[in-house]
Amino acid sequence: MELVEQQAGPICSVALQGDLDIYAAAEVRARLATLIDQHPVVELQLADVGDIDTAGVQILLAAKQQASSRDHILRLTAHSATVIEALELCNLLAYFGDPVVEFDRPARAQEPA
Repeated sequence: MELVEQQAGPICSVALQGDLDIYAAAEVRARLATLIDQHPVVELQLADVGDIDTAGVQILLAAKQQASSRDHILRLTAHSATVIEALELCNLLAYFGDPVVEFDRPARAQEPA
């Protein structure tokens, strides 16, 4: 997992690239915690998240909670299909409150029932 950061005024935009999973969890969580402490607005671009597991979902939840507790803002943008699927499965899309715009390769074909 790679985090590509860009600063634009008070907004720190972070593109997550790769898999947001248990293997990347500790590093990503620590980096996001630092960024949220340093910036009043952090925008996570999720278009290049290839896979996300429950550890990845927990990272997003923890980041949202940390931002809220500091009166900072965390925005999720450009959701990949896998991120949308994981957040829908956990019934968390409304919790994050961000407009969901899918930026991804075509969704995986589902097998016939």
